[in-house]
Amino acid sequence: MRSKPAISAHRRDEAGLTGLGDAAASGAEYVEIDIRRTGDGRLVVHHDPEIGGLRLNRLSYARIQDLATRPVPLVSDAMDIIAGRAKGHLDLKERGCEHETVALAMEAFGRDGFVVTTREVASLFEIKKSFPGVRTALSVGRNLWERGAARDFAPLRLVRRAGADMVALNHRLARVGVLRQCGRAGIPAMIWTVNAEPVMRRFLGDPRVAVLVTDHPGTALNLRDGRGGTDAPNRRAPQ
Repeated sequence: MRSKPAISAHRRDEAGLTGLGDAAASGAEYVEIDIRRTGDGRLVVHHDPEIGGLRLNRLSYARIQDLATRPVPLVSDAMDIIAGRAKGHLDLKERGCEHETVALAMEAFGRDGFVVTTREVASLFEIKKSFPGVRTALSVGRNLWERGAARDFAPLRLVRRAGADMVALNHRLARVGVLRQCGRAGIPAMIWTVNAEPVMRRFLGDPRVAVLVTDHPGTALNLRDGRGGTDAPNRRAPQ
């Protein structure tokens, strides 16, 4: 019997520290955090490159906290919240965060307790060179107007160039033949970000999918484990 896809709880910035705790307690196997660097060199959990109309990489961490509507966690603090309850799904949003992020993750999760995703081939190449045992996935699925979007429809060369263990596919891209390409090449897929129940069911039943990324981990766990849909209990018993 094949193993079922793991669930990665995707939490946007507006969820704050409370949202990270909720995601870690949801029963999902992974919790995703988006990682950027501030102007004064701190690694923070933040999806967008700007806050309050200003670039994060030009602001001090103290200034970012002043501008934010909720506390912006440091990556080290976020890892402490997740560790022991779930694995880390570390999504690097920019270059220059690779070595520090992986070093922190090795300490928090252990070598096998996390996966690093990013769209930057060079970042994954650097990680594999310095930390060859760390699992990585090339993230594929730019908006059509973004530079490089056309290459996302045939990503195998880039996945191999990056030395990635998996491919992280946008769910729309996965449904137009790209998941089929990756499956034929024997490359496991992480599918993001899947929130509609019918689409969850489709990918949870697909043997090519290793990880399903969602904003609704409780629903995904219920569907995967045969406990029904949205309204069924969704927390694991304490271990």
